[in-house]
Amino acid sequence: MIAKTLKFIGQFLLRYGLAIVFIWLGILKLKNSEADYMREVLSNSSLFGWSLKYITAYAFSQIVAYLQMGIGLLIALKPVARKLSFVGSLLAVVVLLLSVTTLFSSGYVWQTGYGFPELSKLGQSILKDVVLLGAAAWCAGDSG
Repeated sequence: MIAKTLKFIGQFLLRYGLAIVFIWLGILKLKNSEADYMREVLSNSSLFGWSLKYITAYAFSQIVAYLQMGIGLLIALKPVARKLSFVGSLLAVVVLLLSVTTLFSSGYVWQTGYGFPELSKLGQSILKDVVLLGAAAWCAGDSG
């Protein structure tokens, strides 16, 4: 009985916690301070550094903001639109995979002067995306 209850609570928190995280972080990315942070992150990323030649950090931040908010809303739609929730979950997997690859493609994630395993604040922020990636993968499997 308790195991079943905990499983239900866990699944609920995985789906709707993930949706809230995406929506909340999307809202935060609408702020100018996030654009400044994104400029710093993008300029130090071998994966995304090229993008600053074509788009401003502010515009990039706005695109990411609306993408994240949309993904969060799609994930939360499972009770009424299972296929849309599946699409949102798949998009979350892609976004989080891109984030996690930053751990391996940017020296900026390591504490200056120390290297592995000392993570910078950015590295610590990205490390949590490994767990969020698991939640997104579960949501996709549950909605598909």
